[in-house]
Amino acid sequence: MNKYNFKSPLLMLLLVVMVSSVSAIEENNDEQPSWWEKTQQTMGKIWGQSTEKVDGFIEDSTSPSNEKDGLFVQIWKEITPTLDKVLVLEKEEEVLPESAWFGWFTRDQKDTQNDINELLDEAVAILSISPSNNTRKRIRLIEIEIREMKQTISQHRQDKITAPNRSTWQTTVADHEAKIKQLTEVIEEKKYAIDKLKTQFAQELADKGLSITEAQLDVLLSSVVGDDIIQSSLVYDNVKKISQQLMKLTIESGEDLDISQRYYGMYTVLLKTLVHMQQKFISNIDDKYLPKIFKITVDVQDIKATSQNLLRGEHDKDRRRHLSANLNAQNLTLQTAKLYKKHLNAQRRKVVLATEKTNTDLRIAQNTYKTVRVSGELINLLRTSQKSFELLLNIQVPDLLEFKNLQMKQEFAILTQKLAE
Repeated sequence: MNKYNFKSPLLMLLLVVMVSSVSAIEENNDEQPSWWEKTQQTMGKIWGQSTEKVDGFIEDSTSPSNEKDGLFVQIWKEITPTLDKVLVLEKEEEVLPESAWFGWFTRDQKDTQNDINELLDEAVAILSISPSNNTRKRIRLIEIEIREMKQTISQHRQDKITAPNRSTWQTTVADHEAKIKQLTEVIEEKKYAIDKLKTQFAQELADKGLSITEAQLDVLLSSVVGDDIIQSSLVYDNVKKISQQLMKLTIESGEDLDISQRYYGMYTVLLKTLVHMQQKFISNIDDKYLPKIFKITVDVQDIKATSQNLLRGEHDKDRRRHLSANLNAQNLTLQTAKLYKKHLNAQRRKVVLATEKTNTDLRIAQNTYKTVRVSGELINLLRTSQKSFELLLNIQVPDLLEFKNLQMKQEFAILTQKLAE
């Protein structure tokens, strides 16, 4: 209560006026809209006029006659309404209080920001549209099929132990062996299909500006943050294309102030989308993956301590051999967890660097959006932004992890499944 001086006569008068106004509005709710509804209607009218002006430009720029990329046309048509909604909400936010005051305001800045965040999530999903995503999904589905077939093979091996050698109605040892052979051959075929898809996937990423080696691609596909890195590269590439389109539309609009400002407003929202995506990437590492790595490490260290105690008190040769094998497996998990933590922190540092760069661009863009009145200056700034997106792409290139052996590489994949749970 210290924030407001209720003993002030001026404030008391203001409160009386506000209460009277709210009461009057509530009494005549069916007769006239509230001041907030009027504000929304006014902003919607102004924004609608701007939208009408640019419809022609958008149709021309995305028409088949211009031989535009069909996928980009889809992204453009889906993303522009989302960007417009964010801009409208940002204008609303300027006239809303930080928090609802005594229940008189049904919305506040926090409510609006929540709506904006949902739209930014939607924007990230739209900007992630790419044939590369379909290729990645196909690889993942085949990997799941291979895991399921390996489990089936394991079950056949177990069932073979109790299966009869000959039978007219039961599955025999020979039947199980035939199934195992058949599934093993199918697995090899599917591994070959994955290799072909990986080559295709690497080329698709290279076309988007993310050139990586075969070993780096393996890291991407096996890492828990791999999909996030791939998504970032796709989003950066699509944002670059959209900003180029906005620049072209700004030039075509000539000296039309409403249109050029609207386009630059959309550009600022694109930058906000990038920051939103980058911050979620960092939050996932900080709040989800690193804590899980820590817990796995602690659990394995506890199990290792128990194994060492058992080994010290055990004299039987076979039991000691089993305990030693357990210790080796536990040490492998700890080494891989350490490598995984290093990998996550390295990617986190890269995204922090990218976020700092994007935030700097966003602050300049927002300042420009509020102050620039000459479309030519907007065009120059949009041109400069292209280099920024190329820099972001380069930052995202994953580090090459050095696995000491195949077992560590396999353990890395196992940890990925645990982190993704």
